Amino acid sequence: MEEMGPFLEEGEEVRAVLIARPRGWTQSTAGGVQTLGVASALGGRKQQEARGGAEEAGLQLASPGAIVLTQKRLLTVQTGEALGMGKGGSVKEVLSAVPITDVDSIKVKRLLLGYVVTLKVRGSEFKLEANAAAGAKPMAEALERAKVEA
Repeated sequence: MEEMGPFLEEGEEVRAVLIARPRGWTQSTAGGVQTLGVASALGGRKQQEARGGAEEAGLQLASPGAIVLTQKRLLTVQTGEALGMGKGGSVKEVLSAVPITDVDSIKVKRLLLGYVVTLKVRGSEFKLEANAAAGAKPMAEALERAKVEA
């Protein structure tokens, strides 16, 4: 993701990018007319939980957005609207960042046409959702490599 260049520290390199939204976003925007109210309420609650967990960890989430992993930090960024097939829009701004040593884990679970990604940062957990092509598994693998290097 060349667009990250101006937002990185000296010598920092992007290792993985995950285009994702707070868990519940899809549920709150999809559904049939008869179930829309229930799905929207449940999706909204899940989004609040995701945002709350991220805030406890010192991170801010965006929708549309992404998480970016470097060898030094995990960053959350606001992006333009996703282009599809896991590709995000252009980077608008970096919202927050934590040292890689503060990232406890990234777990990926397949769900229908995408993934639920559970991040544990500074002891706080929060969930994101990503489509199947968004790079969820490479993000988890990149974290493991970065932690070994750190």
